[in-house]
Amino acid sequence: MLNNTLQETVKIAYVEDEPSIAQLLVSGLGLFGIEVRPVFMSAEELLKQTGSEALAEVDLFFFDIRLPKMTGLDLAGKLRELGEKRPFVLVSAWPAPSAEQLSKIDAVFLPKPFDFPDVIQTIQRLASRDGKEQ
Repeated sequence: MLNNTLQETVKIAYVEDEPSIAQLLVSGLGLFGIEVRPVFMSAEELLKQTGSEALAEVDLFFFDIRLPKMTGLDLAGKLRELGEKRPFVLVSAWPAPSAEQLSKIDAVFLPKPFDFPDVIQTIQRLASRDGKEQ
């Protein structure tokens, strides 16, 4: 069953190079009390903010897979190498990465276009994991 709101506000950092897609997720999840902020246009932008207060407050990360330069998969791998423990969700309109690739970076995959009930359930499951250990 899908809850309309979560116990606490969940904060998501999102890396998406398509502004209209980013806005769709920001608006759609906002209806459920989920805050999508900060939003980055590239993996490199997020990496420059590693250790910032804005990222310290994030509960989980959403990465588009197909980004300019560094892919979402590469970004997730780099963040894991840096010791990041919080949950990752990879999103794409392209085929899903292999189970082995997802397992290696401890991530889940959601297809685009977004199915908001699936997105909310995934967020609820991951947020309850208490992954906010850095």
